Amino acid sequence: MRKIYLLSTLVLTIFIGRTSFSQDFSNKGKDFWVAYGYHTVMVGGNSQDMVLYFATDQVTNITITIPAVGYTQTLTSPAGNNVLTSAAIPKTGGQDSRLLTEGTSNNGIHITSDKPMVAYAHIYNQSVSGATILYPTNTLGRECYSVNYKNWSNANFANCWFYVAATDTGTTTINITPQANLTGVVTTGGWVAGTTYTVNLTQGQVYNVMGILTATGNPNTGVDLTGSKIESINTGSGCKKIAVFSGSGRISITCNNNSSSSDNYMVQAMPKNAWGKKYLTAQANGNQSNNIYRVCVSNRAAIVRINGVITGLPLINNFYYEIPATNQPQLIESDSAIMVAQYFTSQGACGNGGTPGDPEVIYLSAVEQSINKVLWNATPNFAITAHHFNIVIPNTGTALSSFRLDGGAVGGFVTHPQDPGYSYLRQMVSPGFHIIQSDSGFNAIAYGFGGAESYGYNAGTNIKDLYQQIGVQTEYGIEPTPSVCTSSPFKFKVSLPYCADSIRWDLSNLPGPPIPAIITMMYSTCTPGAGGPDSTTVVNGRTIYWYSLPSFYNFSVVGVF
Repeated sequence: MRKIYLLSTLVLTIFIGRTSFSQDFSNKGKDFWVAYGYHTVMVGGNSQDMVLYFATDQVTNITITIPAVGYTQTLTSPAGNNVLTSAAIPKTGGQDSRLLTEGTSNNGIHITSDKPMVAYAHIYNQSVSGATILYPTNTLGRECYSVNYKNWSNANFANCWFYVAATDTGTTTINITPQANLTGVVTTGGWVAGTTYTVNLTQGQVYNVMGILTATGNPNTGVDLTGSKIESINTGSGCKKIAVFSGSGRISITCNNNSSSSDNYMVQAMPKNAWGKKYLTAQANGNQSNNIYRVCVSNRAAIVRINGVITGLPLINNFYYEIPATNQPQLIESDSAIMVAQYFTSQGACGNGGTPGDPEVIYLSAVEQSINKVLWNATPNFAITAHHFNIVIPNTGTALSSFRLDGGAVGGFVTHPQDPGYSYLRQMVSPGFHIIQSDSGFNAIAYGFGGAESYGYNAGTNIKDLYQQIGVQTEYGIEPTPSVCTSSPFKFKVSLPYCADSIRWDLSNLPGPPIPAIITMMYSTCTPGAGGPDSTTVVNGRTIYWYSLPSFYNFSVVGVF
């Protein structure tokens, strides 16, 4: 039985004269979910803090709530380019929102604003800190994977972890398949690696998962949860989105399995439908130039090329390849969707220099998810002394000449040695608010180092679903983008990663002349033509089916659909 797809709200770009309206699938948004992830000092102490940062370019009213515990905080950013910091998220009493143990809690943190902004979360304790960019709710998906690391540490209680938050109304049913054994808090003996477990959450609830600790002493060790699958299941109540985060209470990243200086880390998972096929990397600036990479595959039969050569590295747990520490930029490609994580190592490890630096984990964006403007915060918390960003950008057109840092031109681009069509830049900046932009899309990470201290995150990205898209088809088929001019006939169209039996179009929210509110299309074949889709394309090795409405429409009203 082929799947039935229900499309209830149309979102597309409409050109009205010279004005365009569109839905944004970047990390800039107005609605976010996160939770207060685990840190080792939560055990037997409570000296860590969690704060949120908001990068805004206009007056913005922001509300932070933890609905189940009755917590609310409001902020207003002034005009201009600013970074606003929230007060510390509550960690004591009846509003304590920390994730201390496995299982379900009501501790989801909801962030909303009246204007689009960029949001980050940061948990730190003296020189043990980790930060992540947050993805807007509208960009989230239904299938994510936890990508962690070997859980070696110089501290006790340094569990590897991931959590999932329900972001939609109603009940969200989630299947969780851990890659390694979990602690015994939830069930007697804990959860078993490779077994799928089902949990039900309502909006704002969080399910926290913690890997077992395997040894104490020097080093303290625990399991690596990389490859754990977290998937929202359609049980008849619609496709519910989820927010997934991975991390560790405190981790050493070295090249000899020894414990060393360590940091907690936290990072939001990129939904699987936003993974890409091509990644270009640049090593960290300063003393952390030897970086490790993990290449995670959506299909264990995927052909992965590293710097143009099919990799001879072993596929670990049928999920990832690990590129040993290198100070050279990498080209990582596949015939199927992949995701790449970049690892900064412990201070002085893997041939890196000494101070400043420490472990960090950053999920990179594929070339397909490039963005042309990024706002970010270079935070000095807790003791960061050096701030940097990396970008990878095409050499074509005016991409390099139009690139600006805080409004000023920047030099120092280096041609990427693995793809001469791109350049990379590693740049030090001052603490505080920054904007980087170009007339062409680029990929970016931001990070900072101090004495045995670090933070780092994907600085900005698109999180487009590469398989399910809504667009338009003009009467003569000449529009290269999902846009249409006033009075030009067009059809709505949609792409699906599967062949449909039927599609129900709900047009009741469209302004303009009366048209049928509900149109149901039935299909009898997967072959393009009569009774089937309009056409098919292949994206990341996956067949995509395109369907459109049967008639052309002509709107002359101004509106956002």
